Parts: sequence; C-alpha cells; structure tokens
Amino acid sequence: MEYKVFEQAVAAAAAHQGIGEYELYYQKDADDQVGVFEGQVEKFASSVSEGVCFRCIADGKAGQSSTELLTEEEAEALVERALESARYTEGEGDSFHAGGGDCPPAASCPETDTALNIEKALSIEKLALSADSRVEMAQSSVDQVSRLVRLSNSHGLRLEKSGAMTVGAAEVVVSSDGEKYSDYAIRTAAAPTALQEQQVAESAVEKASAQIGGRPVPSGSYPILLKNSQMAAFLEIFAGAFSAKNAQDGLSRLKGQEGQTIASPLVTIVDDPSHPDSHFPSPFDAEGVLTARRKVVKDGVLQTLLHNRRTAAKAGVSSTGNASKASYAAPVEVAPFTFFLQPGSLSKEELYRKAGEKAILITFMKGAHAGANPVTGDFSLESKGFLVENGVVTRPVQGITVAGNFFDLLKGITGIADDLEMDFSGGATAFGAPTVLVEGLSVAGE
Repeated sequence: MEYKVFEQAVAAAAAHQGIGEYELYYQKDADDQVGVFEGQVEKFASSVSEGVCFRCIADGKAGQSSTELLTEEEAEALVERALESARYTEGEGDSFHAGGGDCPPAASCPETDTALNIEKALSIEKLALSADSRVEMAQSSVDQVSRLVRLSNSHGLRLEKSGAMTVGAAEVVVSSDGEKYSDYAIRTAAAPTALQEQQVAESAVEKASAQIGGRPVPSGSYPILLKNSQMAAFLEIFAGAFSAKNAQDGLSRLKGQEGQTIASPLVTIVDDPSHPDSHFPSPFDAEGVLTARRKVVKDGVLQTLLHNRRTAAKAGVSSTGNASKASYAAPVEVAPFTFFLQPGSLSKEELYRKAGEKAILITFMKGAHAGANPVTGDFSLESKGFLVENGVVTRPVQGITVAGNFFDLLKGITGIADDLEMDFSGGATAFGAPTVLVEGLSVAGE
C-alpha cells in the first residue's frame, strides 16, 4: 500500500478508537554495499527497509506500536496495539508538537547505481596497490545509502526530509624492513559519480606509510596536538554528556552547568542540523520541532544542553529540536545533528610551533569506545602519531597510551587551528573539529 493511503487508514483507525492525540513516524532506508579484494567483488549486499511507528495518548497515558507492514488491516492493528501498550504505561503521556514553520519538500535521492559502485570499488583498490611499491595488500568498499523520513500527527503536522550519500573506503597494509603497517581512509560524496576514488586510495596509503619506523617516546606529560579527526572522535565519544536526558538521568557531569565555564575560552561547539555539507540535513527533529543552528558552548561557557520536548518540559525550557530516533521503531532520545568544534585562526604550522620544544601529534586512537568512560570523561587510549620538535614533525610515534579526562581536556585547550574537518560517514549524525593543542595529558611509552 502506498504510504499516503496507509497514513489515511491510520487516521481513520485512530478516529474510530476515539484517539485525539497521535503521531505517525515513517522511515525508509536503502543500502547498496560493494566490497572488493584482490580484484574481485568479495561482498555485495543490497537492502531496502521501511516501517512506521504510531504513538498516541489514551486516557492520559502514552502508547506506542510499530510495523513494517503497510496494509489497511495492519493500520487498524497498529492503533490497537498502541492502545494496549498505553494501558501498561506508567506516568502521564505528553501531547504532540502542534507545528509552526514550514519545511521544503524532501529532495529525491540519487538512484542506486550498482555497476558504478563496483567500478569505483575496483578502482580504489587498484589505485591503492599502485600508489606505493611497499603496499602489499589493499581492500576497498563503496556503500551507497539513502533515507526518507515522514512525520505527521493529529495537529495537522506534515513533514518530510531525505538524505543520501556514497561512502568510499580503503584499507591498506604496507611493508618495510619486515614490519607491517596498516591504516584506512574514508571519504563521502553526495552520489557515486562525485566520489573521488584516487583521494580515498592515496589517503589510506599515505597514512599507513607515514608510520614506517615508528617507535615509542619516554613516558611523561607532553603537550598534545590532537589531529582534527581525533578531536572529532572525542566529540563523538562524549557527545552524550551534552544530552539533557543523560543529565536528568544522572549520566552526565554537565548536569546543572548551563551558564558555567566548562572549557577553554577558545572553545565554541556548534550543532548545525542544516550544515551546507551535510548529506542528511535535518530541518526538523524526530518530534517535528523545527531545528536551528546553535552554539552549545560559546567561548568556553555552556549555553545549553540538547533537549527533546520531554526533557525540555522537565527543565522548564524550550526544546532545542534535538529529538532523535535510531530507527522508526526506537524510542525518542536526544542527539546532535552536525556537532563540531569551531575552527580557530592559526595555521597547522603556527599551532605546531606554539606547542614548543617537544610535543606529540596524535593521528590515531585505538579502541576509543572501550577505553573511554562517557559518564566520567576518563580515557586511556592506545595511540600513534608523530613527534613534533620546535614546530617540525620529526618522526613517527607508536606504542604509546594517552590518558586523561575529556572535561579537563576541554579546559586545557591552548590553541586551535583553522583546519576544520567534518566526518559525514556516520550518516544522520556527524562530528567535526580542527586540530587542537592540549596541555597536560599523560603519555605512557617506553
């Protein structure tokens, strides 16, 4: 059944059951994956999934039900299951967003081009193998994904948004003097035709070969230069600290810190749901609240936590439009959209010189989620990178562990470069940062 016909069937079923407050959330995902190894297509998978979630208020309580079947019979059953679930819900249900503001119609997503995806994946592997004589293994993949979201409710709200991207990836192993070094690179594009396979391949080879000859440094406290991709990784790991839901549940150290200094005055952190480079722009959140670009941290001061409608009501503030659903059937949570540390004015070279006589540039952290506690902020991560002496990169460094606390790290930032890099490969949520200089992190080496 066409979705709009199904939507009408749900509305009729809700009216028949006397439900005055309800919401219907629809999500359709398409995914086309190609993996290549030794010149052969090693993996090929294609999938399309869609489903809806119906939420309602019955006798003052919230009920929820979901389905992948879009039929007239299922529309009635969906409403009945939601009513049944409301009977077992503790606490009162919330009303649904009454709307306000307009969103343009969702753009159409690029058609899946399996043949081109295979061609691109084969090209990435071939280019990586030929980029350097020391490359002994390469494998590549191309993943084309798209998402369509529609949201309607009993207040007449009718919204839709869409996004699509193509992700190219390469993993390589280089060999030198009997030692092997591996690394990977990921690049995204709006469509397969825009994916630059040479950029993917050469980046992976460059990152792996740069490690040749790496060795530890003596243990101690060093000025740390966190490469833009690694600072972005920290924001991703600890993004939950900025969730009002986590704060209200006692799972964030930022609870009650609005208006307080939580970082260096150099630090401004932005959430931009309609970032111009995003492949999944979000003009509205999972509850239909219109989104807006906002500075979550400004000049080191926490301006706001991120809210959905429930957490905002509990705090007595307005929603920031950060309601999020991991899937159509998932509960409403809180998450950023495009979350990034605003760049500074220093070039990388100027930042390296600012680091002084001896510093360590971290370009890779292993097991970031396993070695970090998102509640306390503590982390201890196996890392590698480069020794920087008097502003000059002198040699590769590996076999070290960097330890500290994320909240102390934010306060210890003494310099920020102008090389903002965004990672959009995660889909609807993206993170970004420039390279930063941090004082006072502990390094365990030789």
